[in-house]
Amino acid sequence: MKTSSKTVIRAATPADYPVLVALNKASYPDYGETEEEWRHWDDTWDHKKYFKSRVVAEDGGRVVGFGLVNHMRWAFVPTKYRIDITVHPGHRERGHGSALYDALLDKVRERSGKAVAAAVKESMVGGVRFLTKRGFREVKRDWESRLFVEGFDFARFATAEARVAKQGIRIVTLADEMQRDSSALQKAFELTEDCRMDIPSVDPPTRHTFEEFRLEDIDAPGALLDAFFVAIDKDGRYLGISNMFRSLDDPTFLWQGLTGVRRDARGKGIAMALKLRTVRYAIDKGVEHIKTWNDVHNRPMLAINEAMGFAKQPAWISYEKDL
Repeated sequence: MKTSSKTVIRAATPADYPVLVALNKASYPDYGETEEEWRHWDDTWDHKKYFKSRVVAEDGGRVVGFGLVNHMRWAFVPTKYRIDITVHPGHRERGHGSALYDALLDKVRERSGKAVAAAVKESMVGGVRFLTKRGFREVKRDWESRLFVEGFDFARFATAEARVAKQGIRIVTLADEMQRDSSALQKAFELTEDCRMDIPSVDPPTRHTFEEFRLEDIDAPGALLDAFFVAIDKDGRYLGISNMFRSLDDPTFLWQGLTGVRRDARGKGIAMALKLRTVRYAIDKGVEHIKTWNDVHNRPMLAINEAMGFAKQPAWISYEKDL
């Protein structure tokens, strides 16, 4: 336990889930999560491979914030750690964030960490100021984009699906393929990993195991196998993917997961055909909008989203600091 002025820092416990989930929602109303999701990610974390620790800030016995420090599994560097600090909007500018930051940095230094990473939305000026004041430097930007699907003009893309069909490529759901092909899940895993390797990243992407893929993309509380679209050629080879996840907290939108096409299959219109299927799915389910993120330099994917009418939101800025 660590104390700073009125702030008491202690380790988080399972009993804290309800209050932390509520605190997170109050701080990030557009990105609400549920206790079920938090428990899933915590319970399936491989502590033998990756470090993770959560602490809580209390003021007068009331939880006012929390901090998380962990390895970045998607781009694993043993000596680099991601830190996230959340303080309730009604309790900011009182030193709680600083106390959480110091506690997380202590954990990193105890493990001989060499660098820490963090991220904040550019519109969150307090968070930007907090990090830059402490010597963090910007290393990457990702635009968040949102597509409101009501009235989507499919006529503008009338030839997109026919284009891929003429090449002998079919767009199907993973749910359907798993019913007819016992190796569908393995094929989807291999495709996902190949596409993940081309996602812009500060550090080289880390390949996941099949079990990690299952936990993140198949068994996750928000996973939607009927919204996990794959493009398959006439020989049965998986060429492209676009999958979505539901928000358990807010059913009015869907999270866009990964959209990608194998390198040797690009330029065939596959990504656009896949993305159109995600829009049809959202409309069929009565969903208001889709949320996605793209590196600001990922022009091929941004061009597709822009053509479809995704509207850019303030960017999320990735920061790093060498220790």
